[in-house]
Amino acid sequence: MREAQIESYLLRRIGELGGITAKMTIEGQRGWPDRLVCLPGGRISLVELKRPKGGRLSPSQLKLFGLLNSLGTPVWVLNTYADIDKVFGKPGDIERDR
Repeated sequence: MREAQIESYLLRRIGELGGITAKMTIEGQRGWPDRLVCLPGGRISLVELKRPKGGRLSPSQLKLFGLLNSLGTPVWVLNTYADIDKVFGKPGDIERDR
């Protein structure tokens, strides 16, 4: 499975939850997560997507993600459909979808 397939699933799930997501590119800075996710209720997360096998975080990502988490900004590293479901809920999970 490729990272693009994981990303496509994330986009579909966030849309089903009534949220939006945007690709993140911070000019002149390396290591930022791939996606900003905004969900109803003011829930905001950052998501880094990796391919299921062999996808690794760079040293700059490890450092930045640690800083972001210490500031209270959730950063999720997701590399399977199950990871996405664990964080954002499974399709049809009514309690999470609302």
